[in-house]
Amino acid sequence: MTRSSRASWRFQLRPDLLEAQAAIDWPIEWLPDLTQRLNAWLERSITIEKRDAGENAEFDPIVAVETELLPLAFNVEVGAYINTIRSSLDMLAMSLMRRYDVPIKESQVSFPIAKDKAEFEKSELLRGLPDEPRGLMEAIRPYKEGNNLLFALHRLDILRKHRRLLKVELRPIHMSLTGTLKPGDFEPLATGTIQVGSETVLGLMRKGVAPTLVRSSFYVSIQEAEYLEKKPVIAVLHRLAMEAQTVINVFDF
Repeated sequence: MTRSSRASWRFQLRPDLLEAQAAIDWPIEWLPDLTQRLNAWLERSITIEKRDAGENAEFDPIVAVETELLPLAFNVEVGAYINTIRSSLDMLAMSLMRRYDVPIKESQVSFPIAKDKAEFEKSELLRGLPDEPRGLMEAIRPYKEGNNLLFALHRLDILRKHRRLLKVELRPIHMSLTGTLKPGDFEPLATGTIQVGSETVLGLMRKGVAPTLVRSSFYVSIQEAEYLEKKPVIAVLHRLAMEAQTVINVFDF
């Protein structure tokens, strides 16, 4: 969806949902820019080199090397996007509290994402909603094992304040080799890659092979495997935003 089409669609929402929607739009509109800057950093900071395994070895390892640390600003930026996406749901909760006159203090209002169903059902907002919106909230199942993506969003918003979320994954998305190669000259590893200190072995090149240009693409991931599959951070942010978007849309009536 383009920026203009998103803007056109946004103003068809109920007025009390527009603030929550704006908290989704902001990170989504900046993801292309973040993608470009991450790719530029990867291009200049990851090199692929051949290491000499010694004269008695039949193959030399081809390794990917991270030549500089990922700038901390990327962690801060991604953390801000996660926080804003999570906050969109708290803005939704505030809108529902006002829409249905739920008798709780504003300072206690938050969208109930819980560790389990029992904790979720204790939410004051949930218990204060009329039957129809309460049923819709229950159907979202915003707790671990009920909606793992919402639970991951909630946990990541907490964890970002305690440790760095981002990691450079030196696992090739794809690899290309340019040169005169015969079958067996290059052997990818059966395990995919092997981490050796600050280097990652991508495969093995037979000694004596004419110079070969090896190209590969890598990515930056969110490294909380307990909550999310290890995927490029841009894809994760987009999934989290779209899940929050889906929840907001549920109450657009």
